[in-house]
Amino acid sequence: MAEMQVSFKVTLPTGPLMEPDQAMTIIRREVGTALTGIVEDIATRARANTPVDTGILRASIATRVTPGQEAGVLVRGEVFTGAQAPYAIYVEAGTRPHFPPRAPIEAWAKRKLGDAALWFVVARAIARRGTRAHWMFRDASQAVQDTIQPRLQAAADRAAQAINRA
Repeated sequence: MAEMQVSFKVTLPTGPLMEPDQAMTIIRREVGTALTGIVEDIATRARANTPVDTGILRASIATRVTPGQEAGVLVRGEVFTGAQAPYAIYVEAGTRPHFPPRAPIEAWAKRKLGDAALWFVVARAIARRGTRAHWMFRDASQAVQDTIQPRLQAAADRAAQAINRA
């Protein structure tokens, strides 16, 4: 999934402030909570739009929210797939025509068609046409796009109020 960066403004009170580290902790907490909700919404939508064969890909979709490590990044939220589904990008974006490896196609043919020997027919079709893109992550991100800025701004406003009360 492509990276998305969102910025927002925190307006702090003009009077005496608490320690900067304490204020940053409050801001990170509020923004992190909002970001957790956002990435969970994206993951939930992506799971709902993920085609199911074995269920491994859908089950591997996870989220993570961590403090930003680079300059200008307060908190980082990620939606990702686990190592058990290294093929996720090919389901997301589809593939160009290619001749796929035998083993996974053979297993698929056995599950879906009831005959592993049909793997070659399926592989030949992929070699001619490629595979269709499902865009489950892209579409999930786009579906929540309009809610991201307001949710993060509300979190920043809550942080500013908490700092003001302290």
